[in-house]
Amino acid sequence: MKKLKVIFSLIFIIGMMKHQLIAQTPSKPILLNKSALSGIGLERVELKAEPERAFFQRRILRGEDISIYVVSSESWTTRMDNFAIDEVVLMLNGKARITPDNGSEIEFQSNEFFFIPKGYTGKWQIQASDYYHYELSVISTQRATNSGTERKLPTRLDKDLLSGTEIKLNSSGYYEKVLKKGAELTVMLKAEKPGQFSLSKPAQEQLIHVLSGQVTITDASNSETTFYAGDFFVLPKGFTGKWKSQGHGLFKSMVIQKTI
Repeated sequence: MKKLKVIFSLIFIIGMMKHQLIAQTPSKPILLNKSALSGIGLERVELKAEPERAFFQRRILRGEDISIYVVSSESWTTRMDNFAIDEVVLMLNGKARITPDNGSEIEFQSNEFFFIPKGYTGKWQIQASDYYHYELSVISTQRATNSGTERKLPTRLDKDLLSGTEIKLNSSGYYEKVLKKGAELTVMLKAEKPGQFSLSKPAQEQLIHVLSGQVTITDASNSETTFYAGDFFVLPKGFTGKWKSQGHGLFKSMVIQKTI
């Protein structure tokens, strides 16, 4: 009898856990908070290694696969040895000057995307005059066990590719190119002839940045959400619904997801 009670208790607990997991699964695409992207609502955070540094942060989303933050700092120079994560950054204000131990110095300006690889070693300087820099930061929620064997050099995402000057749609009216594949994050450029199709349970969360055109997504409850050029939104893992893209001849987006 005691064993039966234990078994029934375990079944009840497992059932409740499944119910909670289902309840926590987002059923709609999530537009990134535009106030946060404007640098509003950032909170001061004390860095244990640099307690005297004015540093701010606001978490926009912590997902199962990816996490998204806005971070800010006063002008500062620091050093990184074997950087612990892949990070995709959009510089929103200020600039960064990065000097790898095994490569040439490179500057990243406002409104540029760049990729900092897991394992990077070198100097990192933030420049923001008398004010603060701030940036959109995308990382994977879970750490990869290795960082690969390639040189760990920060790279700017190719502006010509993002501008769409080299896009050639295939016979199905679609284009996809990997811009950067790290140990933890993969960045892709996607484009398509405007149209409509069904979305069926993507295996991963995706952060999508609309570069041109607009897209209307209809969820399982028949609720529509439209995202426009310049918007960032997250498409949840396992989401099902309809995708309708529109544009002046082309719909184009940048997609960030966990590396498989």
